[in-house]
Amino acid sequence: MDFTLDPAIDDVRRRVRRFVDDRLIPLEADRANYDEHENVREDVLSAMRSQARAEGLWALQMPKARGGGGLSFVGMAACYEEMNRSIFGPATFNSAAPDDGTMMVLERVGTDAQQERWLRPIVDGKVRSAFAMTEPHPGGGSDPAMIRTTAERRGDKWVVHGHKWFITGAAAASHFLLIARTSDDARKGHTAFMYHRDQPGSRLLRRIPIMGPEEHGGHGEPSSRVSRSPTGIACSASATASRSRRSGSAPHG
Repeated sequence: MDFTLDPAIDDVRRRVRRFVDDRLIPLEADRANYDEHENVREDVLSAMRSQARAEGLWALQMPKARGGGGLSFVGMAACYEEMNRSIFGPATFNSAAPDDGTMMVLERVGTDAQQERWLRPIVDGKVRSAFAMTEPHPGGGSDPAMIRTTAERRGDKWVVHGHKWFITGAAAASHFLLIARTSDDARKGHTAFMYHRDQPGSRLLRRIPIMGPEEHGGHGEPSSRVSRSPTGIACSASATASRSRRSGSAPHG
């Protein structure tokens, strides 16, 4: 198997590497550049993001028409490796999880209206996002068949009931991509819902402490009472939030 990179991709990879070497790794030596959660301070990150954008190294996983670099998965694999040589890297290039995955999902399956409302602000670096799937036991983690959060259609709206936790970036996210069950089909009965953190009834119950450095926004436990939204706002359905069904059990992996 030939692992030789296309010259154009390799050029981008080398530029990312130089940026990390020259501008990001030196920042790591000064503790003043870190926030209270051991990640890059927001003002430092903002300055580095402006430089990355000016260098044409912004959101490389997104199409050029959307302001990204238009790289393929192979190209991104090479660039991810270079970005992650610094803890400050992925966020600087707007290629950090969970935003990275959210952007890819919305780019693939979102309608034009959904992309303009939910995707564009993330690509532009104006907001952050979170992927809300993991639930307390006996709910789902990596296995979507175990998801207990449900969505019920009422007229032209959806009502979602559920409880999520260990949601990466939740405290800093404005846009949430939530997975809920919309039928009894264990494998195909799920829908992705987009909602904004200010959705009526939406709450962040707590930021869950973890060991080591945290992504911006940490790992949160989002929930809500009940919220409704018009259809046609999110992937496959609409946007809404969730209702808490707290189990009282302790966090677990």
